[in-house]
Amino acid sequence: MSKIRSLLGGAVCLAVAIGGYWLVINRQLVFDQVRVWQYRPDEAITRLAQRATMTDRAKFYFYLAHPRLEGASQFNQDCRRVEKASPIIGCYVQGKDTIHIYNVADQQLDGIKEVTAVHEMLHVAWSRYSAEQRARLSQLLEAAYQRVKTDKLAKRMAYYERAQPGSRANELHSILGTEFADLGDELERHYAGYIADRSALLRLHAHYNQQFEAAEAQAEALSAQLARRKSEIEQLTTRYLADVTTYNRQVEDFNTRAQANRFSSQAEFASERAALAATGEQLKHRQQTISQKIDAYNSAAEKLNTLGRQIDQLNNSLDSQKAVQ
Repeated sequence: MSKIRSLLGGAVCLAVAIGGYWLVINRQLVFDQVRVWQYRPDEAITRLAQRATMTDRAKFYFYLAHPRLEGASQFNQDCRRVEKASPIIGCYVQGKDTIHIYNVADQQLDGIKEVTAVHEMLHVAWSRYSAEQRARLSQLLEAAYQRVKTDKLAKRMAYYERAQPGSRANELHSILGTEFADLGDELERHYAGYIADRSALLRLHAHYNQQFEAAEAQAEALSAQLARRKSEIEQLTTRYLADVTTYNRQVEDFNTRAQANRFSSQAEFASERAALAATGEQLKHRQQTISQKIDAYNSAAEKLNTLGRQIDQLNNSLDSQKAVQ
């Protein structure tokens, strides 16, 4: 009996030792699990996770960061903006392990909070990766970046180089995973662990991004159209004014000769007067044409101004600092 007790005692000690070793090497996981247990997501946060199609693994990382949807004043306190002209709509504060999402109210930008939630959740996941995992992902992300790169994305990454040096791979991990398709089989498998239906998430991104792109494309087309119209009006006006100057000289000469009876015949007089009258009518018609083109130009310019106000409204709806000014 004493031998059995001795064996049981040894087994318990071994189990305690193994358990203690496991706790040591998995300390972060234990802390994370405790944070998840301590958090109770409200309905809005739960809806974000569901609509973004977060997997259980993603929800674990999302909830451990105690995500909050915040109004402008609170968000400005919690998330630091590096460049005044570059609004942010979400942040992961690694030192506190907290996610903050600006509660964008503009319905035209429906989906932006869900995409932001996944973006920040992926930052949390990145912070838990080993050096080996980050190195492999960095290789895959750079290769994918070269395939999908756009001028806008390149400018965005340049901003992160200025604002958050050393964060390139981390930011690519969040940006590519939430905004770009066709990243390659290995990355697609990686993201599938966090996003159950990535195509649905990409559609959310495409919806609100299209609001900006459509307005900007219209504005660019109108700007080009206005430039062409302005050039045409200036050319027509220059020629018209030159011809009016010539016409006025011809009229003055005609009147001088008429007063001095310097026409050889009534027929010559009538012929020149008819020619001047015809030229005058042509000039009048040209003036009307130029006026119509100016009216069309002004109408297009007003459309451009309206588009500009719409774009400003969209941009301002993302700017938490302007919301409290």
